[in-house]
Amino acid sequence: MWFPIKRRRVTNTFLAVKSPDHNEKMKKYPSIDLGKCNKCMGCIELAPTVFKYNPSLGYVEVLELERYPLEDVEEAIKNCPKDCITWEGGEE
Repeated sequence: MWFPIKRRRVTNTFLAVKSPDHNEKMKKYPSIDLGKCNKCMGCIELAPTVFKYNPSLGYVEVLELERYPLEDVEEAIKNCPKDCITWEGGEE
């Protein structure tokens, strides 16, 4: 069963799978605070396998991947001028 991840801020996040036994850890994934994002596209330039601009919606999206490249995402986080990219979820 899928449950949305609730946030107090506007973010670009995925739906998380809730384990039936509740012992399974949620995977770690990048999240974008869309309220802070100025669409500079730096994250897309640094990590094109992770981030994508959606022109029909007008914002940057995080692509759903099995595993996220740690170095690429960390570089995007470090170079984001608005500090709107963070890690969410559990540890890998």
